[in-house]
Amino acid sequence: MHFSRTVLGGLTGVLLATTCAAAADLEGPRPYRGMRDEPYTPPVSWTGFYVGLHGGYGFSNADWDFYSASLTNPGTGSVLGGQIGYNIQSGRLVYGLEADLSSTWMNGSDGCGGGYTCRHDLNWMGSIRGRLGFAFNDNRTLFYGTGGVAWADAKFSSRDSAGVPFGSDYSVTKQGWVAGLGVEHMLSPNLTMRLEYLNYSFNDITAPAGTLDAAATKIDLSSQVIRFGVNLKF
Repeated sequence: MHFSRTVLGGLTGVLLATTCAAAADLEGPRPYRGMRDEPYTPPVSWTGFYVGLHGGYGFSNADWDFYSASLTNPGTGSVLGGQIGYNIQSGRLVYGLEADLSSTWMNGSDGCGGGYTCRHDLNWMGSIRGRLGFAFNDNRTLFYGTGGVAWADAKFSSRDSAGVPFGSDYSVTKQGWVAGLGVEHMLSPNLTMRLEYLNYSFNDITAPAGTLDAAATKIDLSSQVIRFGVNLKF
């Protein structure tokens, strides 16, 4: 009799435990509150104003129509300048606007026919560009594309073997376009460094007849710049 009561009590306990477990299952799974439900909050943000400096090296090219012949006149030189801009970050997407101005020391000269040497000097370049990029590496590194309107100030000359100009030097400030790619890294919440490549094009420069040649001289000017920069973010 004592044994029967013991067995009955044990069965009753098992039955109660099973019933409670079934009731719990009927309530459905408890909501999961893992990290997937948490919104992404970057440890640092690219949003804000910034100012900075840049320096680098460039390759220029002037395509001349001189003495009824086509001439490719390459040049090289350094660049140094500054930039100012504003970024907005949404998730990992970063977009903004930047303006920059660079002093340039890019020039090149080559023989261009008739005993003359043709030369170009690129004095300064500036641009206003949009930027669009993607942040990765725990939001500290930004890969971006950029493009917009650009300006350049250049001087062209054609001189004989004695250094006497054909007519006069021709200086012009020309509008064109610029596009490029870059990568920028956040060293601290307020300091970044970048490396970027920019391609500039300034087409259809025409020097009047009697300046560089007897006829009007058409010149297509372009340049490619690789530059390093640092920015202070506010």
